[in-house]
Amino acid sequence: MEYAQLEQLCSSVRDVVKQVGLDIAISRKRIDEIVIEKKGVRDFVTEVDRHAEQALVKQLQNLLPEAGFVTEEKTIAQSDKPYNWIIDPLDGTMNFVHGIPAYSVSIGLEFQHEIILGVVYEIVHDEMFYSWKNAPSFCNNKIIHISDCKLLQDALIATGFPYIRNEERTTKISATLKYFLDNGRDIRRIGTAATDLCYVACGRMDVYYEGFLNIWDIAGGIIIVKNAGGFVSDFSGNNNFTKGEIVACSPVIKDVVLKGVALMP
Repeated sequence: MEYAQLEQLCSSVRDVVKQVGLDIAISRKRIDEIVIEKKGVRDFVTEVDRHAEQALVKQLQNLLPEAGFVTEEKTIAQSDKPYNWIIDPLDGTMNFVHGIPAYSVSIGLEFQHEIILGVVYEIVHDEMFYSWKNAPSFCNNKIIHISDCKLLQDALIATGFPYIRNEERTTKISATLKYFLDNGRDIRRIGTAATDLCYVACGRMDVYYEGFLNIWDIAGGIIIVKNAGGFVSDFSGNNNFTKGEIVACSPVIKDVVLKGVALMP
């Protein structure tokens, strides 16, 4: 797909995502009426997640009929085609349920397993982050860049924790957390991986790392960070995001960041 085609497709995807995000915002006003189910002890899904995913699938099918889908709530059969939409209809469902103002819609488009387009809409703050292959990264039509942080000691760091926890996992998470507490400026836990990535892309955060993720959590944000000048990898410094690991930061500090996340695998 050519640059101009991707640019136009990204514009159309943003229109779709904006409308779905507005519908989610309206739904939040009737939270007491919404059916909330538990997928696990700490993992929720609501009827809003499913309705949003269905709306996204329907409209994205119209934009690119030949594409397949990888979706969180599996409201459509998962596929592996040359083009695949990777969808998280509501990243930050826990925040949404509890009324914490940080949740987003995240869309990534991959071609032959390379992310070539990403759109993340942070609903509460009405911020649309997006990019496509060989383009800059944007927030609400303004070009964004990663921070100029050159030392880990000056870095504001974002992370998250898995829904499924056991002693082995928490031990590894604690070791990594200690490393960044000891060596970084401070740590934030926002509760939505898509937003964390976009905050690195626009320079609000200097580092984001997390393990035990799914591809739909991060697909939209990966290209946004890269095209904003950031370094993005798994914990080994490679691009195998199917492992559920991600690091995003300035290339200048990537080695000391990778040293910290090496304590977790």
